Amino acid sequence: MALASGPRLGSARGQTRSDASGRVAPRSQSRACRGASFASEVPAHCGAASSVKPHPRLPATTSAAAAPLLSRGPAPCAAVPTVVTPDNATGVFEELSAGQQRKYIMISGKGGVGKTSLSASLAVKLAAAGHTTLVVSTDPAHSLSDSLAQDVSGGKPVLLEGTDLPLWGLEIDPEEAKREFFEGNGAGQDGEAAGPSAASQVSDFMNRMGMGFVIDQLKELKLGELLNTPPPGLDEAVAIAKVVQFVQAAEYARFSRIVFDTAPTGHTLRLLALPDFVDASLAKVIRLRKKLNGATSVVRGLFGAGESQDEAVEKLELLQQRVRMVKSLFRDKTQTEFIIATIPTYLGVNESSRLLHALRAEHIPCKRIIVNQIVGPQQGDAYLRLKMKDQIAALEMVANDPGLRPLRKVIAPMVDVEVRGVPALTYFGNVVWKDVYDQMNSGADRKYFLLGGKGGVGKTSCSSSLAVHFAADGLATLVVSTDPAHSLSDAFDQDLSGGNPVKISSPLGTDLPLWGLQLDPEQAKAELREVLADDGGKKLNETLDGLGLGVISEQLKELQLGELLDTPPPGVDEAIAIAKVVQFLKAPEYAHFKRIVFDTAPTGHTLRLLSLPDFLDASIGKLVRLRQKLSAATSAVKNLFSGGQAGEEDVALQRLEALQARMEDAKALFRNQKTTEFIIVTIPTVMATAESCRLAAALQHEGIPLKTIIVNQVVQANATDKFLTARRADQARALHHLEEDTGPDGLASLQLIKAPLCDLEVRGVPALTYFGNVVWK
Repeated sequence: MALASGPRLGSARGQTRSDASGRVAPRSQSRACRGASFASEVPAHCGAASSVKPHPRLPATTSAAAAPLLSRGPAPCAAVPTVVTPDNATGVFEELSAGQQRKYIMISGKGGVGKTSLSASLAVKLAAAGHTTLVVSTDPAHSLSDSLAQDVSGGKPVLLEGTDLPLWGLEIDPEEAKREFFEGNGAGQDGEAAGPSAASQVSDFMNRMGMGFVIDQLKELKLGELLNTPPPGLDEAVAIAKVVQFVQAAEYARFSRIVFDTAPTGHTLRLLALPDFVDASLAKVIRLRKKLNGATSVVRGLFGAGESQDEAVEKLELLQQRVRMVKSLFRDKTQTEFIIATIPTYLGVNESSRLLHALRAEHIPCKRIIVNQIVGPQQGDAYLRLKMKDQIAALEMVANDPGLRPLRKVIAPMVDVEVRGVPALTYFGNVVWKDVYDQMNSGADRKYFLLGGKGGVGKTSCSSSLAVHFAADGLATLVVSTDPAHSLSDAFDQDLSGGNPVKISSPLGTDLPLWGLQLDPEQAKAELREVLADDGGKKLNETLDGLGLGVISEQLKELQLGELLDTPPPGVDEAIAIAKVVQFLKAPEYAHFKRIVFDTAPTGHTLRLLSLPDFLDASIGKLVRLRQKLSAATSAVKNLFSGGQAGEEDVALQRLEALQARMEDAKALFRNQKTTEFIIVTIPTVMATAESCRLAAALQHEGIPLKTIIVNQVVQANATDKFLTARRADQARALHHLEEDTGPDGLASLQLIKAPLCDLEVRGVPALTYFGNVVWK
């Protein structure tokens, strides 16, 4: 296995020429391929003055700070190697751009395959063809602003500057979506509903009945919170529905093409399933709101609800209509197309195959796959020299960023073949971890390591190789994948699914104390359903019967409150699964594990995962409090009216309290400075490093221990053309693997598009224009 090489085409953005029709004049490919500079059109990247301000998250200049890592040198703007695409890939753009009826194009796949560059370049080309185009990022860890070299955050379409193209960009703002939910539900963000006068009416009524103690119990249940707490994942669904609202409004009717740059595979599938969950959840809240209209003021007061629920119902129904529109939009073959993006590796092809099967099961139209980052036959030593120079800006960012500067720096080389199987992972781990291993391995008897970062930076390879390194040192090690789109089994060439630790076999002739585990979200969901199984309104109804309040009890029972508690929201399964790992590691049979390595999901979803224990702790806390108060109210009323015994055992309450305790354990584990360490994995590109800077700031804000950053896939100074020859052979094997995936739901059934591995980052409209002309033929 040799070291070096890497992806990406570079160039920032600047002025783009257009003709009288407003279309961008096509750039000559022959000129670019002769090696001419983009300097006149790409001032920002080549150092000339630019009329366009750089995106605030990107560095305006470079410094000498990266000198200890690599020798300095200007990052040139260079030619892009051409790649001959297969015959069946021609006519793709003609089909995507045909007609003026609005079309939605969604590009998704494994993290790091270049989805943002592919989406942005397609959007630029559609705009150049005359389509008024909107490119939208739904990934919580946005890179679209970085790719376009312009800030398009804020939740509203932003017209691209410095070009006459009819092109807008938009990064969805989940916080704005959450605010919209609260406003539509008639509550403030603190979850307190309006209507103190209604609540006082209840107290007056009950006091006159001589039953003030009962209403005190009921008021403490804070039933209004059940209507005003948005579940995790709702923000994304509402935000996508908001995009539909944008394009439906008269002012946005001009958009004829909308390109979605989606989150990595597992989370895209969750996003596609969200409309079903949100539709069902909203239906329950709407039904409850409507029933409250017919309830007495006493019952409404328990929810802090005013006289009329019509306005809240109207807003919620409008929200529900938008969500249903998204649901149907995803499955509309005449308007929507889903394009799978991958790279020529076994891990990439296997994940794409799983994605296609899931899309088919959801009836989502998909007929194309694009294989990006293919090493072309003309790429040689000159390419490697350009790539090494282009790395310098990213390495300087790592050296200069306030959040990254104090961290231990690990430089991991780009290798010529895919790191797969224990022997390859052993070799890679010996290269990567040799200088920091002793520091990482010191201290507590049991230690936890979480590796995270942008999709496609090599988190699975780094985490797997670290686990192998610990095991080779005689430490019983467990490596756990928390990414819904697992690659851990592929990395070890062994099935590690099933939700329980699996002993990893080693062909090296040694019995490594190494186990692997892919978390099973379905198993976690089943466990949560079991915890809530006794609810379903049964316990609530038993309590209300026990209160003996006649019509009030009947009205409260009619509201079917239990339904609001019996649907676990998306995202909860991951947190429950993580908590389960924390739990079973406490069990005697797992006490032998000394090192636990987590291979986490891409950035945005890792951050959500780390904050989920907080959310669940609060949410489950509400359920626990509800059950506790119900038990107390039941006991009090039984003692008063029926001689029931106080303190009867509530099994469901015990389960909830156990689950809450587990969440608290997970929350404490993530923040334990002595036993836990988060390791950021990145690659030497400006976009990936910018995301790492944001990740470091977020982790430090959350109080997560962060000590190390790995810069992976760094081209080494001794790289030669032989490296690329080996890389081409490895990619050819992966492409053959794709072609062998036959059958009606196999990858071979899709139209294949090939895209080149580029020598510099694809960033800014000029570079995106060129890249789009190469790919989207």
